Amino acid sequence: MGGGSWSRDTYDAVTGGRAAAGATFGYDAAARRSGVYRAHEALDPTRLNAAGRNIRESRDGDDHPASLPIVVGFDSTGSMGSVPRVVQAKLATLFGLLVGRGYATDPQIAVATYGDATCDRVPLQISQFESDNRIDDNLDLLLLEGGGGGNNGETSNLLLYYLAHHTETDSWAKRAKKGYVFLVADEKQVPIDAAHVREFTGDAQPLGGLGFAEIAADVSRTWDVRILLINNASARHQRSQEFYENLFGPDALTVVQDPNAIAETIAAIVGFEEGKDLDTITDDLTAAAGKEVAVRVGQSLSARRDARGAARGLR
Repeated sequence: MGGGSWSRDTYDAVTGGRAAAGATFGYDAAARRSGVYRAHEALDPTRLNAAGRNIRESRDGDDHPASLPIVVGFDSTGSMGSVPRVVQAKLATLFGLLVGRGYATDPQIAVATYGDATCDRVPLQISQFESDNRIDDNLDLLLLEGGGGGNNGETSNLLLYYLAHHTETDSWAKRAKKGYVFLVADEKQVPIDAAHVREFTGDAQPLGGLGFAEIAADVSRTWDVRILLINNASARHQRSQEFYENLFGPDALTVVQDPNAIAETIAAIVGFEEGKDLDTITDDLTAAAGKEVAVRVGQSLSARRDARGAARGLR
């Protein structure tokens, strides 16, 4: 998967037309009208592909010989449901930085959501990896359930389990280069069990351990997991920063200064990890999104750089 190239003209014509008509996220609107809540077949994590496999693939090709897989995992519960809408509106900025400014070689993006498998009807959705305007289409097919429960957490671990066991990337297979997973989160995780895995991924039996640390270790073998923490009241109450830092290390966590700048933050982190210096990133963000966004994202990256230095100083 992942052929073709993303086009600003197509984005403006198609996604811009939907936005002007108030018709973005049409699948979500249709589900609310019908009362039937289920993942669209294109994003259903239990659905087999034409070869009879339950897999999401990022592959090299003539258009993209050095594919770099990127997963953006959104929280679809409660107040966090607005974030995918913001990212869709800023895809032009995201691709302008990733591709136009050379932050990433041949990026291929899969969009995903997670909720709370203990109570939600659709706690997991994930698209195939794409390099063209099918990314816009996949965003438009997301069901933003807006659920969650009062159990002090969500099941982003179900998404990480899926990525650990149901993805194949040429980046890893051919170049031993991990892809990036961006988990937009505020709350910590709650446990999942074999019944959740069976119902929401289709695995008759779990393909690995289901403890928090076990899933984190499994996914980290082939993916660099990056937590974009929305440090709201829930996150502070649950000590979510401490929870995710214990799982993935302080270098993996970025406190997002402005949830409206998620797309810019993703591009900046990829650029930072792929070798762009902070001053260049700040200048690029200023040109692409304005000084205020550049300052806020720069603050997040500066904190990330400082955390990385502190972590290395302890070793």
